[in-house]
Amino acid sequence: MNIPKPEQKQVFLKPYGQILELENALKLIHQMDFNKIAISVIGILEGNYKNNPKDLEFIEIKLTLFFKKILGQNTEFSTFYNPELGRLFVAGFLVPTFLNPVGRKAIGVLSGGPYGILRGLGVSEEQAGASVKKLIDGTFFLVARGDRLDIEKLENTLTD
Repeated sequence: MNIPKPEQKQVFLKPYGQILELENALKLIHQMDFNKIAISVIGILEGNYKNNPKDLEFIEIKLTLFFKKILGQNTEFSTFYNPELGRLFVAGFLVPTFLNPVGRKAIGVLSGGPYGILRGLGVSEEQAGASVKKLIDGTFFLVARGDRLDIEKLENTLTD
């Protein structure tokens, strides 16, 4: 008996320099009903929150509500400090991956952790390295994972 193999998931990364551009893209995705695609957003929180935990808590609440409003009430959100990149935030399906412990630390806080996660998703070495550099420069990333046809449709929608 010949059982067809399930189609391998594809990943699409789209950088956004402004949060408003990202918000518009997320709203468009929501309107297009891409319910078979898993969505995440990765970015860096500007500012130094080391000595100001109340400000960090405020921005975390604000961003959590923002992403839950756009991506759905079950959307996960977290922030953490990475020694190479600063304070990162992640929303969506990648949160458990970034928080997955390796030894006593979450993958996302390890040096090279975000790069390794992108590589593990199937992103090329070159694109993963360039994406980490863009994160440092303040770029937000929309990360989408799904079947090839759905990802191609999403890519075409967001590049038009």
